[in-house]
Amino acid sequence: MVKPMIILFLLGALQGAVGWIMVASGLTGDAIYVKPAKLALHFIFAMGLLCYTFWFALSLLVPPSQRQTNKGIAKWIIASLSVLLLQLIYGAFMAGHKAATSAPTWPDINGDMVPPNMWRSEEGLLNLIDNRITIHFIHRGLAYLLLFMVLYFSWRLLKMQTGKLLSAIKFLPAILVLLQVVLGIFSVLNSVKIIPNQWGIFEWMAQLHQLVAMFLLLALIGVYYLVRSGKEEGNG
Repeated sequence: MVKPMIILFLLGALQGAVGWIMVASGLTGDAIYVKPAKLALHFIFAMGLLCYTFWFALSLLVPPSQRQTNKGIAKWIIASLSVLLLQLIYGAFMAGHKAATSAPTWPDINGDMVPPNMWRSEEGLLNLIDNRITIHFIHRGLAYLLLFMVLYFSWRLLKMQTGKLLSAIKFLPAILVLLQVVLGIFSVLNSVKIIPNQWGIFEWMAQLHQLVAMFLLLALIGVYYLVRSGKEEGNG
């Protein structure tokens, strides 16, 4: 356990350092909000620390007999985790830029499926991290892609003969991703009800949306841990 504990300590220290850099970005001049890019960085480092802690716990608690191999599903989960990582980054951009209020409609985005003004020539690539409507569009698009990917590998898991533990959690990613999409939609629709300095329905929806995203991340990690190596199974 020495090596994992050292890694946990270093990840925790790094997270603290990034947290201070983020906070310091909101202490200059009349600034009252941290910079969205640094908020996203702090959030992703936190998720990395959470995932490693969970992985370490799984390595201590899950007996080898509960693990099995399905390389096809494992690859789909890795792809889903990659999309989710990008989605979490854009979720932090959404929060940092308060981008939900830029398009409080669904399924369209202010009347368009592909909104105008997503690419301001004078900003170039900065549109990807600073343009609120661009951030909003990407965040929605990634949500639909992630929904498809998780439902697809969950369907493949359904056809796979699984052990007791995997059987208990194999539907969890699908349930969480569906709940996450619903919460995201309600967060957007209720963003028009924001009242400064008052906690309301939007704030509840947004916080639940973020919390379920963390649970989804851990669910994907858990399922991946169980199918990445162990007793060989068919690709289902």
